[in-house]
Amino acid sequence: MKIKVTGNFLYEGEEYEKGEVVELPDSIARSVIDKGYGERTEETSEEKTPPEEIKKVGEGRKPEWKRKVWISEDRNLSISVWPRGGKFDSPSLTLEENRRDDSGNWKSNRIYLPTGSTLVALSEHLKSAWNELQKMKSEEKE
Repeated sequence: MKIKVTGNFLYEGEEYEKGEVVELPDSIARSVIDKGYGERTEETSEEKTPPEEIKKVGEGRKPEWKRKVWISEDRNLSISVWPRGGKFDSPSLTLEENRRDDSGNWKSNRIYLPTGSTLVALSEHLKSAWNELQKMKSEEKE
């Protein structure tokens, strides 16, 4: 089903942004509409969106750079650098945790990280935390 996105949402790791016309499986499209994030498109032949402008599942923006670190077979973290576009005037950075739940389904949580000097400070804090952990581990061995 083709819908017009009325509020940003995430589906299968893909971000859909307000104003986009997308093709989704019928059950997903109905759920998106019910939750207030989309509306069914009722285009006339004169208004029809050209097929190349319809975003299909899995054909959205792709990160310019991505690294994944596996924590265990049921959990990983991904860091992605996204090009400017959509609601962002400059490139953006995300940290995403993917975790398998008790029923075997993958769940994900994504946060947008700062891209300026705050990111450098955050990375320094992470490095300091790692150093502190190493210090504590070496003290436990003594």
